[in-house]
Amino acid sequence: MYGLEAISAANGWTIAISGVSIVFIGLLVLAAVMANMERILASWDRRGELLKAFKQKPQEKQAQVREAPQGRPESQTPDKISLRLSQEQIEVADHFRLITKRLGKPFPLPQLLEKATEHGISNPHRHLDTFLKLNLIVEDKDDRRGFYTWASDVQVANSKVGKP
Repeated sequence: MYGLEAISAANGWTIAISGVSIVFIGLLVLAAVMANMERILASWDRRGELLKAFKQKPQEKQAQVREAPQGRPESQTPDKISLRLSQEQIEVADHFRLITKRLGKPFPLPQLLEKATEHGISNPHRHLDTFLKLNLIVEDKDDRRGFYTWASDVQVANSKVGKP
């Protein structure tokens, strides 16, 4: 027996389909791991804090919630919101502030992105999206829709305070 009859007789179709399925599932798992690699590495860097949180007793957790957070900057005023950003995000925000000073207040986002691309800022769309989600850049409250300003009630702090 030769050809397709031999494949059918020896359950070759089932073996081929199961092999393709295993490879496809393996590729899906690999893609999911690669997509979340940044989060996985960040969790790995904070593993000591995470383990300490799991080992705490419930009474200690309740006492810690009642206490004021220790990570806030001391110069913070009650009406300002503290926002922790990575060093890269702080640098990009500084570049964006310099660009928006030249554009004027309020500024349109397309012009900000165009100037940021001209100045060689990496991934300006991603950073702008992050700043919009964190309400660091907010839409102008006047009648001018589509124009944005920097939030005045947000204070930016480095997320790696105290680390070398």
